Amino acid sequence: MPSTFAHAAASRWAKSARCCPSIIGLAAIGALLTSTAYADLRLEGRFQGRGDGRLELRVLALNTDGDSGAYLVIADTAIPNQCTGEVRGTARKLDTSTLRLRAKTDDPNEFCEITVRYSGDRSRVQVTSENCDHFHGPSCDFGGTLKRR
Repeated sequence: MPSTFAHAAASRWAKSARCCPSIIGLAAIGALLTSTAYADLRLEGRFQGRGDGRLELRVLALNTDGDSGAYLVIADTAIPNQCTGEVRGTARKLDTSTLRLRAKTDDPNEFCEITVRYSGDRSRVQVTSENCDHFHGPSCDFGGTLKRR
């Protein structure tokens, strides 16, 4: 037969085990809500990396209200002694981890399209570009993987 001390310890453990699921559940919901709000703020930043050349990306929040927040995106690329380029404009949030910038070219029917996809922890971005030669020439590209600085 267990001692009174062991019985009291077992009783306290049983009571705490019954209350813990609700406490753990509330903590998990709080962490989820906080991380979602924080994740949206973390879209802003400066990123650097390499693609066809040196790449730099800056993202600044203009309007984060609603589902389609607006962000100023500035993408730079350079290969020494070959080419440089920059495109800037307002990007729209496609989902919680993707921004898309559509910049007009000289041809009114064509757009340079930059897509920025964030990693889960927002420390890296994958940038893809389409139809952007007008902004950087044929030797450079805005596409590549960049790290937060």
